Amino acid sequence: MRKRNLESEAKGINYILCTLFIILVFFSSCEPAKRPVSIMEEILPEKGFDLIPKEEENLYSLQIASEIERDANLIEDEFAAQYIEELGQRVVSRTHFRYFVEAYEWAFKIIDTSEINAFAAIGGKIYVSRGLIEATEREAELAGVLAFEIGHVMARSVHQHVSQDAVEQGLVLPGEMIQGQEGLDSLNQVLEAAGGAYSYFSNLEYYPEEVEKADKFGLHNSYDAGFNPRSFLVFMYRLLEGKEQEAFPFWLQRNPWSQKREEQLLAILKLLPPVSFHPEISNFERFKVQLESLAPSPLEMEEEPSVPEYAEVMILNVLGNADWTDTGIDVFEDQQLYFQASGGISLQEGNPLAYCGPDGYNLKTMQQPIPDRKIGALIGKVVKLISIEIDEETGEEIRNEMERYFFIGSESSVKMEIDGRLFLGINENIVGDNSGEFEVTIFLEESIEE
Repeated sequence: MRKRNLESEAKGINYILCTLFIILVFFSSCEPAKRPVSIMEEILPEKGFDLIPKEEENLYSLQIASEIERDANLIEDEFAAQYIEELGQRVVSRTHFRYFVEAYEWAFKIIDTSEINAFAAIGGKIYVSRGLIEATEREAELAGVLAFEIGHVMARSVHQHVSQDAVEQGLVLPGEMIQGQEGLDSLNQVLEAAGGAYSYFSNLEYYPEEVEKADKFGLHNSYDAGFNPRSFLVFMYRLLEGKEQEAFPFWLQRNPWSQKREEQLLAILKLLPPVSFHPEISNFERFKVQLESLAPSPLEMEEEPSVPEYAEVMILNVLGNADWTDTGIDVFEDQQLYFQASGGISLQEGNPLAYCGPDGYNLKTMQQPIPDRKIGALIGKVVKLISIEIDEETGEEIRNEMERYFFIGSESSVKMEIDGRLFLGINENIVGDNSGEFEVTIFLEESIEE
């Protein structure tokens, strides 16, 4: 009898436990849809060359920010400054990636320049140009840009570049942390070598994979802050449409655009749960009007230097796996040439991470033709024939030549140092495993008849 009662009690307990389990499963399945956070694993920053501890970073960032703002002409209008600060803080405060933003002392400021650019410095200091703001048409577009630059900090891309440059310049050893006064001195040397903190960060070019991480963070940041993340893509489309009439926006030169990047952005947008984005009461229009009412920077008002007139000579393809391409053009000393280049090459065929545009891959070696420029960049050389000798034993012709190398990148104007034949090539000595090509347009300075 006692055994039967125990069995009955055990069955009753099991029945209750099973019922509770079913209820828990039911209610958990009825929870409202959450933002997809599993993608975080794909965005987690790799350690790489990130040698700056977070506990030191905010101290460094204060001095670096003061140096940036010493050289940059900031807009100090109270309303405009407050607006951009509040917009940036809104994006930071609402992101669900809390771990990636909580350690920084975020600040957002406007630089008074017509150049279309925005950049991040270490410690969460974000700067956006007046020219970029004027190019936006909606608050969501501007928020998307800020969210993207915030993404560069969250992914530690900024810090990895600074750390890598410190290692390459021999200021710290690989794996040695940048910290204390000695670390600050090393950072200062890195920045000074680039012309100062403002020049370093505003010109910093990112690898495609770093741009992809910033895109992922950026779209999620915009979405979390209540802005339609598709506006970021719309803004970039508009910049790309205007590329034919104006110089390619510098912001997109530093964060290169590609079909792969576009496909990734569209894929992320499809993953975000559909939401109706209702426009909130905003000071965006007043902010734009206020900016327009402010006098241009004195630097912007300076008379632009006269530039030479150029005539297009030819368009040719420079193969990534060719040593040098003979342009067939003979140049003379002090002649001014202008180059525009597009396209891309892989420095290791089949490796998508080794891809670069005409400005090169962010790596330098002593074996390159131009060691202080990025590997894979578009470069040129002028070859001047000095004399021809004949080897008495073999009868072979020996050409004594003088060579002068110069950097081209995606766009540059170069004065020739010597007379000779013009060649174009890749800033790398071993090119056999490369693929792809650059399309280069060459312009010559037009002679002016007196």
